[in-house]
Amino acid sequence: MKVKKIAALAVGAAMIGATIGFASATTDVQKIPKSFFVKSDGTPNVKIVVGSNAAAMDVASAADIAVALGSLLYTTKQVEAQNAYVKVKAEYPPETEAMWTIYAYNFTTINATNDGNITSWATSYDELPGTYWWNGADSPTAYTYNYTEFVENFNVPVTLTGKDKAGDYSIDWHVTIANPELKSIDPSNWTMVAPPKKADIVVEPGKLSILVDYVLYNYSVTTTETTYEGEPEWGAIAKEESVTNYYIGDAEEVAANGGTIVDEVFPGVSAGMSFTVFGKEYNILEVGNGTFTAGMLPDDNPMWYEVGQSKTIPGTNWVVTVLDINLQETRALVIVKDAATGAQTGQVILDKNAPKYFVEEDGQVEAYDSLADAGYKADLVLKLEDTFVGIDNHIIASIYAEYDIQTLGPVFHPADGWNATVNTALKDGTWYITNITLVNDKTLEGNPIDVFGVYDLKYKYEEKAYDKYYNPATGEFVAAPEGKQYIVAYAYICLKEKEGKVVEKELKVGDQIPDSDYTIEGIYATATTVEPKPVTEPIVYMDYEINVNDPGSNLILVGGPVANSVTKYLVEHNVSKVDWYNSAGDVEYLQDALGGYDVVIVAGATRNETRVAAEKLMKHIAELAKE
Repeated sequence: MKVKKIAALAVGAAMIGATIGFASATTDVQKIPKSFFVKSDGTPNVKIVVGSNAAAMDVASAADIAVALGSLLYTTKQVEAQNAYVKVKAEYPPETEAMWTIYAYNFTTINATNDGNITSWATSYDELPGTYWWNGADSPTAYTYNYTEFVENFNVPVTLTGKDKAGDYSIDWHVTIANPELKSIDPSNWTMVAPPKKADIVVEPGKLSILVDYVLYNYSVTTTETTYEGEPEWGAIAKEESVTNYYIGDAEEVAANGGTIVDEVFPGVSAGMSFTVFGKEYNILEVGNGTFTAGMLPDDNPMWYEVGQSKTIPGTNWVVTVLDINLQETRALVIVKDAATGAQTGQVILDKNAPKYFVEEDGQVEAYDSLADAGYKADLVLKLEDTFVGIDNHIIASIYAEYDIQTLGPVFHPADGWNATVNTALKDGTWYITNITLVNDKTLEGNPIDVFGVYDLKYKYEEKAYDKYYNPATGEFVAAPEGKQYIVAYAYICLKEKEGKVVEKELKVGDQIPDSDYTIEGIYATATTVEPKPVTEPIVYMDYEINVNDPGSNLILVGGPVANSVTKYLVEHNVSKVDWYNSAGDVEYLQDALGGYDVVIVAGATRNETRVAAEKLMKHIAELAKE
């Protein structure tokens, strides 16, 4: 206590010659500028001053202010961006994969069916003839059927590329739509002559099919190209030569492109591979005659267990606990539990390479020796691969796991209302899935009809009117009767994507901009870097260390006139205007207060109220740090 009193007297003596400025004062903490706290180079512009008589809480407040101040101690500068790239995005609307005109009544079809002599033309929907339905051919005279004949003859294929995957290959869908019927929204106004204006499509069971062919070939397509020997300006000799290009595709693609198979590059899907069936992924464990067994594999497989250890199979709720391990007989004693339901097995023995199949049923988990015994469906499969002594002399069991196991085929149901038929082939002693065909097993009705959640099958009627038509037989235009117009009419069935696509690409210097002749010549960008300025000198001082004639920097005084002698000095010289003896916690900003430097006083009537003032200043510093 004697030392503190002597120190306080020394400060008082030093203050006799202090330079007092004509200070302006405010308690609006928001008016304290960032420059008060930090210099332009990011280094501190203040000293935080704690009084000799300060309570421990004042010291804590000073420390908090110092920490908050650290968020302002940095510099920024603009630098040229390194390894810059640009991201481009293209949004494509839903694409129409195929559109079939199923009724066409217009000049081309009327002229073709009347041998060039048009004697009449419909002027209303009710006058539309019933013999302009599509007969399936590709010619102007193809529209010569009635509605019933159209339904009987409509059978169209369309290939949708890259809809499934097998190994590293993309697999196409070959879709066939057969014999669709139309069901008018207003049956009383449809006589099955002209197309209905609004209608649902009705597809009977088995009439919408999707073939997914997993066997791929390397095939060639040979075409004849004409080249020229010589220069056109001086004359040239035309030569025809055969050009052969090579592709990879399934049998349907080979036939559609008129190709010749060179060799088989992908025999189909075999055990150990993953593939997708109509977008759903399967890990193939086994392929048989018309069947395949599929399941999911955990990320960590196999897993090692010590005696008494429990582990959760990754991606599942299954917990396996190893109770005992027998090195001589290569066995492990386990309990399997569903952590979500609490159902579990009793003690189950795992023998080497003899898998156990676990099924949860009726609140219990049962273990079976084969998938057939389990009903060709298992929630979990465990197989003991080996037992051994680890490097720490602990006995270890290596256990391989699979989950959600099921055998599918020859027919299975990948979704409600759909049957999938599995075709397999035995090649060189190995079974392969060669193709799967999906067909609707229920009547599909609607407009649109959902096609496996990816496409819409839609019907549309369209009508146009005009006031005259041309008759080739007379070479003249025929005007419509007064008050009427001639009409043309079309009906369509189309297969359209449900959703569009968003394609994003990252382009670097030298890359070509997609769908253009432009390349990226340069990317000019700058980035702002932040360079922290660590504090290398003391920032918190005692009041007796301050030379008030020349503080050397701005000051933050923590504590009122009772605790801090510098604050007391400013109060006694009427520079500070706050009644600190009754303050609930204030922050006073004094410009040009001591030796040309600014001062901030953080204080209150008690140590707790000084703490409140410190929090006000810290919040203000936090806001300044966001600028």
